Amino acid sequence: MSPEERGPEGRPEVGIETKSAAEPRSWESAEEHRFALEVLQLRVRRDILKFIAGGVFSTEEIAEKFGIDEGQAAFHLAMLDKALVAEPVSGGYRSTPTGLLYLKNVEASYPGKF
Repeated sequence: MSPEERGPEGRPEVGIETKSAAEPRSWESAEEHRFALEVLQLRVRRDILKFIAGGVFSTEEIAEKFGIDEGQAAFHLAMLDKALVAEPVSGGYRSTPTGLLYLKNVEASYPGKF
């Protein structure tokens, strides 16, 4: 990856593919949408999603940032992945396009409520 494709601190930018190109994942049913909203009820998960919207971060970096152990960070990341708002990539996790849309449309529409 060229230096131009990297964001702050040498991490890949969110929009840069770091694994094989695939169709963006999104909620296909009301049940999946409901599950994602349940996953995002926890503030720490919303905060992690906001954090990884800025680039690719390892489980260790996320644990350190939020003052939790790596096992807890891995659990929250797995839940965000299952909710289709985060995905594992080389070097850590990042927000998916669905996760970025959630942040843009929900979080931005209700400032201070989340």
